[in-house]
Amino acid sequence: AGVFSSMEFNGESLLNQPMEVNTWRAPTDNDRNIKNVWMGASYNRTSTRAYSTTWEVTGTGMTIRSTMSVTAIILQRMMDIETVWTVDASGIVTVEMDVKKNPEFPVLPRFGLRLFLPSAMENVSYFGIGPNESYRDKRRAGWHGLFEGNLDDLHEDYIHPQENGSHYDCDYVTLSGGGCKLTAVSAVPFSFNASRYTQEELTEKAHNYELENCGSAVLCLD
Repeated sequence: AGVFSSMEFNGESLLNQPMEVNTWRAPTDNDRNIKNVWMGASYNRTSTRAYSTTWEVTGTGMTIRSTMSVTAIILQRMMDIETVWTVDASGIVTVEMDVKKNPEFPVLPRFGLRLFLPSAMENVSYFGIGPNESYRDKRRAGWHGLFEGNLDDLHEDYIHPQENGSHYDCDYVTLSGGGCKLTAVSAVPFSFNASRYTQEELTEKAHNYELENCGSAVLCLD
């Protein structure tokens, strides 16, 4: 699919399931109208495919190139992606994606990568806007700084489950625990969401007391 199906460091697995190209988020109360447009575009049901993948060993590591697409199931291709992964000898993984979205499709709920990390990786440290959840249109109650907590601290317990707990304008985020640590860094500030719940779970459940832990630390890098 053009993304990692597994990642290991010092014999420890970092992914409970394959990485995903991610376009969906659980609709908020304010999304009650556009969510029907998103679901009509099958943004909640997409498939990622790699048409070709090549790799080469360099002096410092490896470069992997994939020609990919993301397709809205039962509709049509919604975007084309040229992806370049670079893995160096120290274990640093760099990704660049050149994405062309089909203009017939509506605005995306989100775009990025979703990782299912071991549940023990519940400690979160980030440099961005905190300490409360922050989005492009909901960030003035926070401030830039270095914040630490765990997955429970990042979850906003809305009575009606929905997208929550994102942090905007971040330079980096680190999840750690169980002897493993993973850090995502970008020269261009990004948003992230780390949760015990999947976006599918938040979409489907009508009440907060119905939510079920998925057994992973779900990291969305937007």
